Amino acid sequence: MTGSDAVRTDRHPLTADGSVELAVLERSGFDESRHLGAGIVVDAGGAVLEAVGDIGASIYPRSTMKPFQAVAIRRAGAVFAAEELVLSTASHAGTPAHQAVARHMLERFDHVEEDLGCPPDMPFDRETARSMPGPRRLAMNCSGKHAGMLAACRVNGWDESTYLELAHPMQQHVVTAVEEFTGERVDLVGTDGCGAPVAPLTLRGLARGIAEVVGPSDDAAIALTDAVLAHPWAIDGVGRANTVTTERLGVFAKLGAEGVMVMGVRGAGAVAVKVLDGSGRAGTLAALTLLARAGFVDAYAVSEVLETTVERVLGGGVPVGVLRAGSGLVAH
Repeated sequence: MTGSDAVRTDRHPLTADGSVELAVLERSGFDESRHLGAGIVVDAGGAVLEAVGDIGASIYPRSTMKPFQAVAIRRAGAVFAAEELVLSTASHAGTPAHQAVARHMLERFDHVEEDLGCPPDMPFDRETARSMPGPRRLAMNCSGKHAGMLAACRVNGWDESTYLELAHPMQQHVVTAVEEFTGERVDLVGTDGCGAPVAPLTLRGLARGIAEVVGPSDDAAIALTDAVLAHPWAIDGVGRANTVTTERLGVFAKLGAEGVMVMGVRGAGAVAVKVLDGSGRAGTLAALTLLARAGFVDAYAVSEVLETTVERVLGGGVPVGVLRAGSGLVAH
């Protein structure tokens, strides 16, 4: 599907009425918190295999939009080595290794850290954060994406001071990629936390787009998926949920802020999940539960990944509970 074939969508947000119970946090035998939301699994061609909640609702994909942005960067002529390519789609932990890759991406195209349009930030990785005197742009989880966009500007001779504006050629390349992969018209644009444009998508369109990226589809998407599967440490961080999921299951896993999660299985399909309250702790559980039920990943292997990645429920430093699948998933 080309960008010109993208369809206009009747935009409406996800609501409580359009949500199901995705996860429950149980503490000492009592249910303490519940996370509502919606999710969808599609096959490699984008056909819906299972849906829970309102999959026609639009959400901001936040950082789950990065695979489309990374494809657009590569299509625009900014070609990177594998780990650098992963950084262009990463919400990375900001470790010294991540910052070193992002710095090298800048240096390859004669840029410096101050050229990045993302704001200074502290890294997700706590040990690294403790060692830093203050926030910096390289540590911001989107620094690789911004380094990639700057590289595309340098290759094409585009203005580098305005690369985050929607009318800029870089962002128009992103719009084309989003419409092509998701099949939905970009008819509304907001501003993401890093300052880049972000477009609402339906959960159905988001899942379809990720399935297309890992398809495999075109050369840029193939290169991106190959790189993520070969270097999962770079997309998140050692021991972190997306990295562990990719390492152990061979799944392209990508989180987004405000409780968004996508996962793609090459040649099989994809899942997209939105947790209504914006919590990130239910995303991996819900997405892997849906993928396992679709037969895309081994259920036993999923249980082992969840033991490692799902937030622990502690009391006095001792496990006293569990985060479990909610009735909206169990009922199916």
